[in-house]
Amino acid sequence: MKHIAVIVFAFALSGCAAMLQARVSSFHNLASGQAVQTFAVVPYDWQNGSLEFQTYEQRITAELNSKGFQSVPLEQAQFVIFLTYAIDSGQNVSYSYPIFGQTGVSSANTYGTVNSYGNTATYSGTTTYTPTYGVVGSGTGSRTEYKRVVRLEILDKAALVAGDVRKVYEGEVVSAGSTGQLSAVMPTLLTALFKDFPGKSGQSKTVSLPVQ
Repeated sequence: MKHIAVIVFAFALSGCAAMLQARVSSFHNLASGQAVQTFAVVPYDWQNGSLEFQTYEQRITAELNSKGFQSVPLEQAQFVIFLTYAIDSGQNVSYSYPIFGQTGVSSANTYGTVNSYGNTATYSGTTTYTPTYGVVGSGTGSRTEYKRVVRLEILDKAALVAGDVRKVYEGEVVSAGSTGQLSAVMPTLLTALFKDFPGKSGQSKTVSLPVQ
């Protein structure tokens, strides 16, 4: 019987399992199907001149345009949009995984020939075994997991100019994973945020998406 190598499945670590799971929550007083509204995305001081922020701004603009909002210069906008994002330094997380291998033999088949010479005979044959597979054990490991947070706020511009902070939408995406570079998962986090936008106010949901 041939030796069967043990196969280890660790799907959480596999590059093929490029899925991102995020928790999305939102609060708003936006009505679905309302008339087209105009907006402008405004950077905070620390985002001024940032090419990274400009990339995310383009993504937000495209998402809102596809949902009936219209991007205009700030002086013409009814709403202003602010975006914040952050990633922590990571923490060590332990995990376990199953180890699959050969557990036994389900059947054996023998094939051969018999040659006779007078009162004597010889036999030549081969036996083939059919192995069975299953979980033969488990393993443990550890990895660094990073928490990513994205927050989007939409404010009434006229009220803001008058000194009144009047929000019409607050959305937040929280995700954790082994990718420690925020820019690598930011497109997917923004897609999660705008999935079924604006959604039901006060609702939190888990969204799973392939990493873009």
